[in-house]
Amino acid sequence: MTTLITGGAGFVGLAVAEQLLARGDRIVLFDLHRLPASAATAFAALPGRFEAVTGDVAEPGAIQAVVAAHGVRRLLHAAAITADANRDAREPVRIATVNLIGTLRALEAARDGGVARYVHASTGALFGPAGIGVARPLDEERDRPDPQSLYGITKFAAERACLRLASLWRLDVRIGRLAQVYGRWEHPSGERDTLSLPCQLTAVALRGGEAVIPQAGPQDWIYAPDVAAALIALLDAGPSERALYHLGNEAPFAVEAWCERLAARFPAFRWRFAAAGEAPNVTALSPQPRTAFSSRRLRADTGWAPRFPIDAAFADYMTWIEAGGAGLIA
Repeated sequence: MTTLITGGAGFVGLAVAEQLLARGDRIVLFDLHRLPASAATAFAALPGRFEAVTGDVAEPGAIQAVVAAHGVRRLLHAAAITADANRDAREPVRIATVNLIGTLRALEAARDGGVARYVHASTGALFGPAGIGVARPLDEERDRPDPQSLYGITKFAAERACLRLASLWRLDVRIGRLAQVYGRWEHPSGERDTLSLPCQLTAVALRGGEAVIPQAGPQDWIYAPDVAAALIALLDAGPSERALYHLGNEAPFAVEAWCERLAARFPAFRWRFAAAGEAPNVTALSPQPRTAFSSRRLRADTGWAPRFPIDAAFADYMTWIEAGGAGLIA
């Protein structure tokens, strides 16, 4: 069975691809950008088979052609532009074209190609201010999004389009809303304007520099292999009446906890909080800490559970860095 991953040369796409290939699956990675050389080398050593195809998700017929040519039976749609405010102002049409129209193209390809399972990678960013300062973990049914950025707005519209067309076209669709992802295979792809704080801080540590950090408080970080396993669980899951799932590790940690581990590993690394009126030299994805996701539904329906609390994630990430990952983020 062949799985197509759109956005396959991006952060999340690569993390999913690594796990699918490790278990021997056949996959196609579709992306506007070429596969990083280090990923191609690492993936070639795994038991599965992969092919990388260059193309634009918004181009009519592009995804359909890949589905038909490779006999795709499962589709993970992870292609997106994760825009910051500057790109919102500069490229609103392109953001909407990729994030919404690209989703419609992927859904059409699933319908026309007889894809058995379509998984849509969504985001916690669509909650906007409704996801800040909530007293308990965010739930799929109880909590309602209030997107403010074009990324959040277009991703929410894409979610609703998935649910509407799944009903009209009888598609088997699952939506996974990702908490803030960090770790293995994260790199500046050109479609993600702000890398995670752990990634930015690790890059500073590799240079032996000083990080001036925002006082952001605990964040709902989820390590890339955990989010990849969650998306694969949705690809593999049996029939369900539920389509929407939150993907979080339910164990928030503050950025200074990552700094402390980096300082112990890299003695030249220094860090401090930004003083009043001083601009940090690393950027948070969200100006205020997002409330953690409840993953209760995902656990109940798939048996998935996160395996990487902060210490395990740090150890694995350092192993990946030393094996060549440093070249992607330095």
